[in-house]
Amino acid sequence: MVEIQCPHCDENVELEDDVFGLFDCPHCDEEFIWEDDEDVSNEHTTNLPVINWVKIGIGLVGFVLLLSVIFFVWFISLSPLNMS
Repeated sequence: MVEIQCPHCDENVELEDDVFGLFDCPHCDEEFIWEDDEDVSNEHTTNLPVINWVKIGIGLVGFVLLLSVIFFVWFISLSPLNMS
């Protein structure tokens, strides 16, 4: 048997050895996942910096596009054709 803490209520939960997957906590009835440490590969942790930089890059591109649209609308509103 292995004893772990429920991630929702922090109560101790006993699980059978070599049993992994989705479980219901007997204390709070919330679901949680218990995984085998050997099955968890480093692919989830090693790509985090790359993913973060991609998100930052996408955010910066979006911000520049937003500023460009705001500037374009402002510039068009100053043009002599729109002045009444």
